Amino acid sequence: MISDLLIAQGAIGTFMVAIAVFGFAPGMVLALIVRLIPDLDRRRELQAELYEVPRWDRLFWVAQQFEVALRTGLPVHIEWFWGRYVWHRCTLESGLKSHRESPHTFEIPDRESKSAIRPGDRVKLMWSVARSPGERMWVTVTHRKGDQLIGILDNYAVFAFLKPDEKMKFHIDDIIDCIFEEDDVEEAELAA
Repeated sequence: MISDLLIAQGAIGTFMVAIAVFGFAPGMVLALIVRLIPDLDRRRELQAELYEVPRWDRLFWVAQQFEVALRTGLPVHIEWFWGRYVWHRCTLESGLKSHRESPHTFEIPDRESKSAIRPGDRVKLMWSVARSPGERMWVTVTHRKGDQLIGILDNYAVFAFLKPDEKMKFHIDDIIDCIFEEDDVEEAELAA
């Protein structure tokens, strides 16, 4: 009986489509859908629930989850995009430029200190934010190539639409303050 079905014309192709539609597609589509949902725990729950739903109902269940994700998650993403790129646009400001404009009141680290910055050190950068006061936040340096640096944001932003642990690319002239990793270690040893 099964051998007769498999040798019928187009049976292998139909079988492969059925595997893709009922086996592979629901999991892959759900993995894309859950990215819209901001709550990480809910994302994991949905992915675990998929395999509790009977195989024949999975397509409809995934479609329902898409509707839920659009209703609950999409407004959050739109709000974040609107805030970050339209309403509260933030741009990294040059510390060197601010120092040149006000050399007596705006101090920055000297060239030697800046050239000594290595991965693990912390630097302070400043952002101008449209329609809000600017912000100054600490960034831990992760990579350095000449005067170009990459780091991870250490602060929670108040006005700028930036997330903690967000990756930052910046130039050495953007730095307005720095703390070297060995200074942190020495302070911790003195405090103990």
